[in-house]
Amino acid sequence: MFVFETMGAAGGFETIADTSTAIGFTAAKIAPTTGNHVGKKAKAALISVETADVRFTLDGTTPTITAGTGAGHLLPSGGEYEIKGTANVANFKVINAVDASGAVVKCTYFF
Repeated sequence: MFVFETMGAAGGFETIADTSTAIGFTAAKIAPTTGNHVGKKAKAALISVETADVRFTLDGTTPTITAGTGAGHLLPSGGEYEIKGTANVANFKVINAVDASGAVVKCTYFF
């Protein structure tokens, strides 16, 4: 994992603990209405996966769990991924790769 200053300053963090259905980042985290980054949109995000594998998309498509035909990119437990671009951050969605696996995703936002 590489985090460069060009990604911006880290300005927010959240944990997505319920990935049993497809979910995106919290709107108030990627476009804050309070704090140091009011009026800005996250231009990058760093995610790390704990507990179980996930599937994610960046284009607004809903990732799915379906074995063998799951939509989205597979990111294994322990994996990290850098999402760059305000549109990709805004369109991010994640779901468990296996039904009821209880994956947890940690997210840091850069402005």
